[in-house]
Amino acid sequence: MTMEGDPEYIIVLDDDPMIQKIIGSATGKSTQNFDSIKSLESKVDSLNPIALFVDIHLGLKESGLDILPSLKIKWPFAPIIVITNDRDENAVGDALAAGADDFIYKPINAKELVARLQARLGELAKREAREVIKIGDVTVDTAHRVIASLDGHHRYLSPTEMNLLTCLLDAHGTVVRRDAMKRKCWGQIYVSDNALNRKLHEVRRALKEISQIVTIRTIYGTGFVLEVKEKAAAKKGA
Repeated sequence: MTMEGDPEYIIVLDDDPMIQKIIGSATGKSTQNFDSIKSLESKVDSLNPIALFVDIHLGLKESGLDILPSLKIKWPFAPIIVITNDRDENAVGDALAAGADDFIYKPINAKELVARLQARLGELAKREAREVIKIGDVTVDTAHRVIASLDGHHRYLSPTEMNLLTCLLDAHGTVVRRDAMKRKCWGQIYVSDNALNRKLHEVRRALKEISQIVTIRTIYGTGFVLEVKEKAAAKKGA
C-alpha cells in the first residue's frame, strides 16, 4: 500500500517487502516501506507518520535499533514498534532502551499487531495532549522545549525560556505579573527586572521567527500577556 490519498500512514523499516504488506493489510492504513536506515534518513524530513514498525536486523550489518533515538526525537508521539525474529533475551530491553514503545516477534500475528498499535497510539495521544499546546499558528512542545510553525519550522528554547513561555500559556491570555513570573521560573532566587526582560526578549525573538500572530505584549508597570494578534484585532473591531 502507498501513502497516496491517505493523510495517515505508517512507516515500515524492514528489508522484507512482505512485512509492509502484512502491516498494511492488518491495520488498513497506507504504508511506506524502507529497506535500510540510509533510505529512510534521506526522506525523514518530508515524512510525518502516525506510527513506525522497525526491524532489528536489516541486511547483514545494519540494526534498526541504531536509528530509534533519532526517530523518537523526530516523532515523539508516533509509536515505534520493533518487530524481529531475534529471540535473544536482551533484544526487548535493547529496543526499549533505544526508544521503542513496544515489541512484536515474527511471524506477525495480525490481531496482536493491531491491539498493540492501538494501545500505544492511545497512550501517546494522551501524553501529547498534556505536553503539546497549540496557540494561534504555533505548536509548543513543552517536553522537548520546541516551538514550531504550521509549515514545520521550529526553534529550541532553553529550560528557562520554556518555563517563561509556559507561564504565559497557563495564564490563558490574562496578564502575568513580573513577580509571579520570577517566582514560578526562578523560585526564591533573586532575579532583576533586566534579567527577566533579557530572557523574555529571547522568547519574543523565537516566536517572531516562527509566528506571524503570536506575540508577548508588555503591560508597563504590571507584567506580560501572551496574545494572538487575530483575536486582539477582533476585539478592537467589536
